[in-house]
Amino acid sequence: MESADLGKRLECEFADRIEWTARSAKRLYVSLAPDMLYPVFDWLREHVPGFRLGTSTGIDLREGVGVFHHFPINGKAQVVTLKVIAPKPDPRVPSLAAKIPAAAWIEREMAEMLGIEFEGHPDPRPLLKAEDFPDTYPLRRGFNVPEFKESIGERLDF
Repeated sequence: MESADLGKRLECEFADRIEWTARSAKRLYVSLAPDMLYPVFDWLREHVPGFRLGTSTGIDLREGVGVFHHFPINGKAQVVTLKVIAPKPDPRVPSLAAKIPAAAWIEREMAEMLGIEFEGHPDPRPLLKAEDFPDTYPLRRGFNVPEFKESIGERLDF
């Protein structure tokens, strides 16, 4: 099934609760609110054979913090991306780790680097940052490197 056909099926199922764009026959982007992540994910997993998590990415955008889950479809050169934009300053997104254990580490990384709370995550322990690391998010737009270095006592020799 080409991306536009899959987008139309999703639109029939979820009406005005999602927006989709087929950038090519093999690339579908589905934008949705955080509360729609589970229903859309569950529908895709049930109706699209070979639907699996490839990776997830996070990015600090002007309108919020984006979490993009990328799902290649086995046996096809096709990828479906579920895009969730969570509002700042306290972005919250449902965790896929309870449904897909492979999502656990990348969600933990995004939580530490971007300050996203993945609701329902089975293991929200820090993954990258030390326990005494300042409460700051290095991949956020407002992260000030010189100020951070000074706060941890690192010399500013640049």
